[in-house]
Amino acid sequence: MSQNPLVSIVTPAYNAGRYIEETAASVLAQDYPNLEYIVVDDGSTDDTAARLHRLDRRIRIVQQDNAGEQRAVNRGVA
Repeated sequence: MSQNPLVSIVTPAYNAGRYIEETAASVLAQDYPNLEYIVVDDGSTDDTAARLHRLDRRIRIVQQDNAGEQRAVNRGVA
């Protein structure tokens, strides 16, 4: 087993433009070396997607039609 197993952080985001940059900065500031960050944009109608695409390339962005928080989390985990 790896000394630093992969840790995945999933954030569901719906119209989170006001907060997504601060959220992403907080996640990416962690000093754990084997981290993946997945944000599922759940059909936002604000600028969430545009803000995500301007952020760090380490963020995996998944976009889907609005299906609710639970489905967004499940998709990110999948």
